[in-house]
Amino acid sequence: MRCVGGVIVIFLVAALVVFFDQFVKWIVVTHMAVNQAIPVIPGILEWLYIQNRGAAFSMLLNQRALLIGIALVVVAAIIYANRTYARGKRSLQIALGCLMGGATGNLLDRILHGYVIDYIYVSVIHYPVFNIADSAIVLSVFYMVWRAWFRKESTSSVAENAEEVHSD
Repeated sequence: MRCVGGVIVIFLVAALVVFFDQFVKWIVVTHMAVNQAIPVIPGILEWLYIQNRGAAFSMLLNQRALLIGIALVVVAAIIYANRTYARGKRSLQIALGCLMGGATGNLLDRILHGYVIDYIYVSVIHYPVFNIADSAIVLSVFYMVWRAWFRKESTSSVAENAEEVHSD
């Protein structure tokens, strides 16, 4: 039953990410022209509506079928990861939900439009234009890497302490 609860958490978080992502994209598309920029914090942050036909940082440009396939594999991998690694680990399930929601939000764009709608531009550092789905993906991956790193560190320090105790 715990696995079912975890799947519900993942799908609920994913649904929230997709909802907010698609809602903001709808606002952008209905109120802005392509390549139109609106300063939010002048010189630092702006809304910049672009149609991204590639993946992150415009990689795999115009590879729609491949990118849709990759997104579907990611969703399947998330379901597998929940069954294998995330049972009873609520924070990991939330991160997987963010990852699934981000992948699904951009997947919907690719299926419906043939491109991803991006609109957040950090102009002060000329960072590539991105969206809520991208943010959810990046934050979830950072969290999972951080979690794995510190879990590995704490596991190895426990093992080292155990060796010291047994060697005395």
